Amino acid sequence: MSEHEAGRVTHRADTGLYYEGLPIHAAPGVHEDAVALLLDHLRPPARILELGAGSGAFTKRLLDAGFDVEAADLYPTGWPHEHVPLHVVDLNAGPWPFADAAYDGIVAVEVIEHLENPSSFLRNARRHLRPGGTLLLTAPNVVSLASRRALLLRGTLAFFGPGVLFSAGHRSILPWWLLSDLLRAEGWDLVELAFIGGQPFVLLPGRPWWKRLATPLVDLALLAVGRSIPREAALAAAVAVVARPEA
Repeated sequence: MSEHEAGRVTHRADTGLYYEGLPIHAAPGVHEDAVALLLDHLRPPARILELGAGSGAFTKRLLDAGFDVEAADLYPTGWPHEHVPLHVVDLNAGPWPFADAAYDGIVAVEVIEHLENPSSFLRNARRHLRPGGTLLLTAPNVVSLASRRALLLRGTLAFFGPGVLFSAGHRSILPWWLLSDLLRAEGWDLVELAFIGGQPFVLLPGRPWWKRLATPLVDLALLAVGRSIPREAALAAAVAVVARPEA
């Protein structure tokens, strides 16, 4: 099995999270917050292209919200939505096989960090959105306190450390500021940036007393020195952006 195939399999392992019986491959709260954010900017029954649809769990949320959905994924297996077209697409390759200016919205939840060229992805997405259309992206929040603590103590970032990067299928590290700058560089207007989802409480039972004491002290110090980092990013699992093509 290739490294790429191994990453795909590991990333789609059971997380224990489900929506309407469909497995969720994202941190707790990310799907819920992402669909709520989308509804703030796009009204059903808008036509949406969901990229990297996976198990179809987020697709089901979009359908339940009243959107008209098409989906795309590189590895379609057991697609559960009979009436939702599913395209087999490699998002790393271009151009994508969709009609130009065909969609009111494009959604990619926890997808762009798996791609080799995020800038190419953003250029392709622009091509397929109608004028004034809406793009929703989410990516792992690598500036969370847990990630900053890991960088300080071990020299790694959460979701992107040794033994995790390729096993999770990750290719691109995209902190909130880089994702924002890439959007602007590729001709997008950034409409909203939010930090979504949650992370497990850090003071878990069973940890040595010194770790339970040291963790909040380290976090307080990180908050004090990281003043340029949005405070709401401290405990969020993902960063989400809503953008529209520049007029």
